Amino acid sequence: MIKDVLRIGLILAIVCIIASGGLAGTYALTKNRIMKQTWEEQIKAVREVLKPIGATKFKPIDNLTKKAKKKNQILDRIFEGKKSDHLVGYCIQVLPRGYGGPIKIAVGLNLEGKIIGIKIVQHRETPGLGTAIEERSFQKKFIGKGEEDQFEVGKDIDAISGATISSRGVASGLKAAVEVFEQYLERR
Repeated sequence: MIKDVLRIGLILAIVCIIASGGLAGTYALTKNRIMKQTWEEQIKAVREVLKPIGATKFKPIDNLTKKAKKKNQILDRIFEGKKSDHLVGYCIQVLPRGYGGPIKIAVGLNLEGKIIGIKIVQHRETPGLGTAIEERSFQKKFIGKGEEDQFEVGKDIDAISGATISSRGVASGLKAAVEVFEQYLERR
């Protein structure tokens, strides 16, 4: 009886070691490809939200991102956008909380701190309800807003019917992006 238990335990240990080795090997082989794809997705979102002001060169501002993250927990990353080597705007990526979890949003801002573009990069909102945050008709409500706006659902923003929490999540993320601009980028 004890020999059978030891034999089964040994077999299980060997299977676990082989499976762990396989997972580690797969990760090592795909790590760089995954990082490259993630970077390309980020730049695609940055390009999209800064397109209205003609930005063609994008660079992350990592030192400022680290500093700003200490005060603003939902901040993900800050990029500067340039056109012909002249700064024309910023993309601030934020991760506010929605109904289904974090919503990754890229927010394009001009040098006056006004929202010029919005891209919902990733979310887990309810299909058919919360997914309406991706629609242009909802996002258009935020274009042109800046530090003087409240970003409050029910006051200066109409919520998506049946998706108030998702709407509030997007509004809080956009407000956070504008606040990061005010605190760290406005006088840069």
